[in-house]
Amino acid sequence: MDPTGAGDSESSGDPPPLGCVNPEAPWLQGYPIPREESLPGDPVIGLEALLTEDYVSCGIPWELFPIAQPLLGTYADGPSLAWREGKNAQVPVGWNVLEMKDGSELVAPNCFNCHSAEFNGELILGLGRHDADFTSDLFALMQLVPSLPALNDAGKAFNKFIQRFAVVGPASIMLTAGTNPAIEFAFILLSHRDPVTLEWLDEPIQELPEDMMIPADPPPWWHARKKASQFANGMSRGDHRGTMILASSLCTDTVAEAAVILDYFIDVVAYLESIEPPQYPYPVDEELAAAGAEVFQCHCAGCHGSYTADGENEYYPNMLIPVDVIGTDPVFANYGANEFNYLEDWFESSFFGTVTELGVTEPFHGYVAPPLDSVWASAPYFHNASVPTLELVLDSGARPTYWKRVDFDSTNYDWSALGWPFEELDHGQDQAGPFEQRNLIYDTTKPGHSNGGHEFGDALTQQERAAVLEYLKTI
Repeated sequence: MDPTGAGDSESSGDPPPLGCVNPEAPWLQGYPIPREESLPGDPVIGLEALLTEDYVSCGIPWELFPIAQPLLGTYADGPSLAWREGKNAQVPVGWNVLEMKDGSELVAPNCFNCHSAEFNGELILGLGRHDADFTSDLFALMQLVPSLPALNDAGKAFNKFIQRFAVVGPASIMLTAGTNPAIEFAFILLSHRDPVTLEWLDEPIQELPEDMMIPADPPPWWHARKKASQFANGMSRGDHRGTMILASSLCTDTVAEAAVILDYFIDVVAYLESIEPPQYPYPVDEELAAAGAEVFQCHCAGCHGSYTADGENEYYPNMLIPVDVIGTDPVFANYGANEFNYLEDWFESSFFGTVTELGVTEPFHGYVAPPLDSVWASAPYFHNASVPTLELVLDSGARPTYWKRVDFDSTNYDWSALGWPFEELDHGQDQAGPFEQRNLIYDTTKPGHSNGGHEFGDALTQQERAAVLEYLKTI
């Protein structure tokens, strides 16, 4: 195999000139996943679809939403967008106001619930949300919302919303604020649907482990234009629309409904691929960054690709690295390849499998080294959000076993270490005091929460690591 993967990848641009020989380079054991071109779509229509369409067709009646919103915490908060039309301008960006067939109105969650975040005081659409708290049972929280008789379509949709969360809510509770249940959510949805008809099943096809814990960190959407697979473990290849609409299929109960959503998600994909990554807002030490570029090309580019100032002719190999080589928390990759592998058969035989190839174990199970465009803006790091700063990504020995963010103020950012300011603790969640908020502690001893692995920066000197950090500000 070409050590850069150039002969196997459909990525644009030329393979990066590595500039050094590294016989232990992880990409020598990797597999470059081929990337397929997306179908042509309209990004303007795609954004409009995300903010107006009913791809999540159940939710909370308009008249109840003001009551429900403060009770649901971060699940229903967030800034609104004044330029949205009608009542959509009055709800958070992560919710859509839908008019039902009988004229009643429903407020339903949309993709921006997890894929928009404030950074440095500015809302960035497509940035994975880093401050949401999914450590409470959403079904239990919804029990606090007064019910309405199902006299209209919105009321019926509300009842369905509650019924579905009675299943997915208790099974997708996170341990730490800032981690996301998207992976668990997807596994649960698959387990409760007939693969042929997509009919909802109250009883799962197969019971999921009671101790299932797969914390996730939503990746920034501006990576979509480069990625051959949608998930960190290399899952969802080719046309990603199958897993995209599956992720929002809480109330999509027929193939006919899914087919309609699939059609306009061509434009949604076009929108994702049109998003430009933000530019680093402060001055950069050009001399140090140039030195960092040389170190990066030698030690990092084989997995993470090459970058240019104008974004043209960049090379990204979509390199899947075996789980025992990368060494990061193996739970997600192992679940997909072992305990949950029966769901791959479910997916391939379903409507979603006619669109997307899952590819959980091809040619082995591991994790894909992500693109690094504007990586400085996407803290915390690793697929499980276990590392608060980029500085610590490059120095595994300095990573704290227990830590918590100083606050969730998006303007309070560590521009030196490139990440969220954090406090290192001498205890984990189990040792927390009676008045301490356990859900704010990131405990890396918990299943799925390890911050080990990716030790490749340890071989660098402190000056080389500082240079790489400076270089990463430029891409």
